[in-house]
Amino acid sequence: MKINFSISELCIEDADIPQHVADKLLKYHIIPMQKVRDKLGRAIYCTTSEGLNSGYRSENWEFSRGRTGDSQHVFKGKGAIDWRCKRFTETKHKLLHLIIKHTDYTRIAVYNSFIHCDYKANNGKRYLYESNSSNRWKLTRKFI
Repeated sequence: MKINFSISELCIEDADIPQHVADKLLKYHIIPMQKVRDKLGRAIYCTTSEGLNSGYRSENWEFSRGRTGDSQHVFKGKGAIDWRCKRFTETKHKLLHLIIKHTDYTRIAVYNSFIHCDYKANNGKRYLYESNSSNRWKLTRKFI
């Protein structure tokens, strides 16, 4: 399998990251999403609409922005990534379908410009959310 992602593009900061985070990025995000990218037939990016890489964030980065440091993006567990692709509005339903089919993400939240994916423990179930204009999640589907 050819890998079309780099670890550095999955990190919000241009700084060294712990080795265990690099391992999690590869195992839980890059490898599963490479399958999705191959099926989608177009590049997938770890970025928000603001152009920030939105994968791993250090606790210090979170604290410097007034956040608690408890985000899944800090990778205390398996971590979180916000995924998008070119022509996202036209392609998001296909991208979502492929993420559900080819990954084990347990929480998937669809925003207007990206899809947030993480592994927060959910009693062995998977949950799909829609994000509203206030960035609040509304549960739309439970599945196993």
